[in-house]
Amino acid sequence: MNAAERRAREAPGDPLARLLAGSQRLIIVSNRGPLSFRRSRSDEWRATRGSGGLVTALSELGGLAPVTWVSAAMDAGDRAARAALATNAGPGKRLREVIASEMPGQDLELRLVDVEDDAWRAHYSVVANPFLWFLQHQLYQLPYEPRVDDALIDAWRDGYRVVNERLGTAAAEAAGRDGRPVVLLQDYHLYLAAAAVRAARPDALLLHFNHIPWPSVEAWQVLPQALRRVICEGLLANDILGFQTDRYATNFLLAAAAFVRDARVDPAGRNVRWHGRTIWVRSYPISLDPDALVAFAAGPKVAAWRKRLEERLERAGRPDVIVRVDRLEPSKNALRGFLAFEAMLKREPELRRRVRFIAVQSTSRERIAEYARYASEVREVVARVNGMADPDEQPIWLLDGSDYALAIAALQLARVVLVNPIVDGMNLVAKEAVLVGEPVLVLSETAGAAEQLAGDSLTVSAADIAGTRETLLEALRMPRDERLWHLRRLRNSVRTEDLGWWLARQLRDLAAVAEGRRPPSRQLRDATRRVEPIVFR
Repeated sequence: MNAAERRAREAPGDPLARLLAGSQRLIIVSNRGPLSFRRSRSDEWRATRGSGGLVTALSELGGLAPVTWVSAAMDAGDRAARAALATNAGPGKRLREVIASEMPGQDLELRLVDVEDDAWRAHYSVVANPFLWFLQHQLYQLPYEPRVDDALIDAWRDGYRVVNERLGTAAAEAAGRDGRPVVLLQDYHLYLAAAAVRAARPDALLLHFNHIPWPSVEAWQVLPQALRRVICEGLLANDILGFQTDRYATNFLLAAAAFVRDARVDPAGRNVRWHGRTIWVRSYPISLDPDALVAFAAGPKVAAWRKRLEERLERAGRPDVIVRVDRLEPSKNALRGFLAFEAMLKREPELRRRVRFIAVQSTSRERIAEYARYASEVREVVARVNGMADPDEQPIWLLDGSDYALAIAALQLARVVLVNPIVDGMNLVAKEAVLVGEPVLVLSETAGAAEQLAGDSLTVSAADIAGTRETLLEALRMPRDERLWHLRRLRNSVRTEDLGWWLARQLRDLAAVAEGRRPPSRQLRDATRRVEPIVFR
């Protein structure tokens, strides 16, 4: 079977026809919706598309399936939008027109769920971020953190659990009474939501997809037994659990075996038997819509930013360009990336004139002390490298990452793209880069994308500053023919295993479960990793 035949067989239409009856809709549930809203004093609506891997990937699903998206109303603008969407005329009609213009060609309905401020803050700012995020990205300094104290337990009970139950109940209501609900739950904010859906609709088909890493058993063992068990049992209320990589799926199976004593885990079959049900554990590496991205990259917004960057690079003497695009937060590992670049300039001083490192970075969770401290340390290194040079002569250009068009323009100009997270669920920047530009991809082994892309990338260890320095030099010196040969293979991988493929595998597996069959998705290959570390003697 060739790639085209396989993709046709896995297209979402067939499993959707088996899953959704009549006018039934696919239900997506996430903490954050695809759009945030603002209303002016003149009652004009503005909708802003969210950032981050989850929204980037899921925002195109309305073009592949009829979707009702359930999420929390996160602020006053969202709450006003929630009230407007409850009406069919006036503000509601105008808002729907704005949504349609922002997300064209999609059959998408939004359901915004109001949550009390205190519950929301406890859910999001205490439990989900930073607690679960830091734990699952292995960012804690264990002698000091985490601290499971009364404040965290109260936030779990009065915030995290409350928001999960609210969103799960809203999802069941959105599904209506016709047909068997098909619900796709998203990410670490919603580990307990499946139980609420199942309580309201025991017949529901539930798949929870985790966008961030699922670490080893040892990482979870710092938590109390009751907490790690309730997390695992919350997820076992689903029919299928999806993870970004085979490694994360295996880690969950080991966690269920260790923490849920009445669960029977079958590692070879990749399933868990619990309370008379079979829960299947699979990997679904998330991706993007290549055609939509390429069209956006060819559009006027990207062209305007590219022109500005090219003019600045012309003033700088047409240097080679290294690019990174990410949030300025600890898991992305920007600090070590800049330290490796600094070490490269010390080793090869002439590169200070011949290379520019363009870092398109958005701020993230600035009110969390660890994030603020990390951002400060990054900026100190950048200031040290740049010194007192004029802006165009500075080796590192820090640019505002709030505009997606700027990020894509920078990737188009890159000779090298550095994606070196400490650990990541997937990291879609790696996939975006090879579609819109012609770079050498330097990729850390612990990025989720490495499971698919490492074979044609230059791979580094996240903590290896010396090794990253050498790899950046290798990438800059790679002959064009070799670079383009690897690029063609990377593009083929991303185009073949795209957003439609990611969704089709999940829907196909859900359809099999609905029909009493084993989900057909298998483990993916683990790409050969080409690592040449410094020899320690």
